[in-house]
Amino acid sequence: MKKIILLFIILTLQSCSDTTVQLPVIDSHNSNDTNSKLESNSIQPYSDKNNSIETGVYFSSKKCNEDKSCKTFSPEKINGKYFLSRSQGSNEATYYLLVKGGSYFLYSLQFLDEDLRAVGSWSEMKKIDEADLSFEIESIEQVMGSDYMGRYDDANLNNKLDTLANQSGLLEIGNLLEGSKIPTHETIRLLYTENGYKIDCNSYIQNYEKEVDELVEQDMAAGYHFYYECANGENIYFHNVE
Repeated sequence: MKKIILLFIILTLQSCSDTTVQLPVIDSHNSNDTNSKLESNSIQPYSDKNNSIETGVYFSSKKCNEDKSCKTFSPEKINGKYFLSRSQGSNEATYYLLVKGGSYFLYSLQFLDEDLRAVGSWSEMKKIDEADLSFEIESIEQVMGSDYMGRYDDANLNNKLDTLANQSGLLEIGNLLEGSKIPTHETIRLLYTENGYKIDCNSYIQNYEKEVDELVEQDMAAGYHFYYECANGENIYFHNVE
């Protein structure tokens, strides 16, 4: 049951063009509150002298297996802006961490199941431990991909996801597009590295194992973002790109 839970968030790829477009900012459910957090901030240099992450854009530029073999990835940048793109990574999940105004947002593009269904989403990460870089995600805003199946079936999903991100196959980092809100419960801890940060997979899996049974009983999802990589012994590294 602990691993089967992920089947509840399998999604079907919605066909769309690959035309590059300039995405506008589209207000989400809490646009007045959340978008105010994305007001312009000056970029600060990397520092490991405190328990916060400096303002900037961080990309999952490297993944390493247990045998120490690593794959590297490059962010998608168009006209000075970063994007999640379905053509990026060749069926490899990619992530951005956006830090602005003391708020943290996680953007993800994942390909799930044997049909390689693409899922694009963003989430707000709320810090829960001042002693380290531990965060909680309460919900996922799915803005790319459609027809997702399982206990959160939503008859209006296609209409909710009829956005420029879906039509173009691109999601601009920093846009808080309204899509379909999926409740979840994830605890994510980041560890300092010499060149940035990495996901604490041991902590992630431990929290997942501890919470998943209770969450299933409450009709909530768990283990959405990094479960596949962490369960397979991969390390995910984030580097500052802006």
